[in-house]
Amino acid sequence: MNVNKLLINGGMAHSNGVSFYGKNYQSRATRQKSGEIDVVIKKLNPLPVWLHNMLNIPLLRGIADTIYAFYMKWYIGVFFLIAPILMNYRVEFIADRLRSNGEVDILGFISGFLTGILVLILMLKLSPLGKYHAAEHVMHNLYLQNRPLTVEEGRNTTRIHEWCGSSWYILLVIYSIVMAFVPLPLLLKLVMWYPFYGEVLMNSNKIIRTILMPFKLAGYGFQLLTTSKPKDEHLEVSLQAFVQLLEQEKAIDDTRKHA
Repeated sequence: MNVNKLLINGGMAHSNGVSFYGKNYQSRATRQKSGEIDVVIKKLNPLPVWLHNMLNIPLLRGIADTIYAFYMKWYIGVFFLIAPILMNYRVEFIADRLRSNGEVDILGFISGFLTGILVLILMLKLSPLGKYHAAEHVMHNLYLQNRPLTVEEGRNTTRIHEWCGSSWYILLVIYSIVMAFVPLPLLLKLVMWYPFYGEVLMNSNKIIRTILMPFKLAGYGFQLLTTSKPKDEHLEVSLQAFVQLLEQEKAIDDTRKHA
């Protein structure tokens, strides 16, 4: 898939709504206490052409995606940059202690780690956030599949998305654990992380996708835990955010084509 042809690249869920990001604008739709849906459109900083092109280049698209995260929100970019360093360093430290027969509270580390994941899952499952997360996936999936953008169509659409941040996170966990036992410098492992996750999440080649399918399935499974089946009220909010942004992006795209 050529991401340069997409007018809307992805989105983000909130506790009471959904945001989507296009080439030029961002939309955010929220459900007010009155029941009405409020949509705000904001202009984005223009994305460099070279960054758009990088998203289609094998082994470089993971780096491009990390840079793109800064254009969405600065704190998302910082997370994408810092989390792999902290995760790999911590897991590497535990693995080194185990190899050297040093004392390490491995059970404490695992239980603490799993507790953090459990809290995240419960927060998403017990709040509207998980449903809005799923509704965001549904609308973007309809768009990628060139299907009608309606609530009715959304009811029959998967909430699993190819590029979800949940898949990114569980991939990071798996990668860090496996690479902790590979005799390579930590810096090299960190550098290799970006092409790895970029190909798992974004490569559309059938052969490569088949090879990487175990990693993709792990991401899909984790998404089932970080999303909940959306109701019509959540799909309606996501639909408004998506449609209004798409209209804005189409208008500017048509203007440039006829300029």
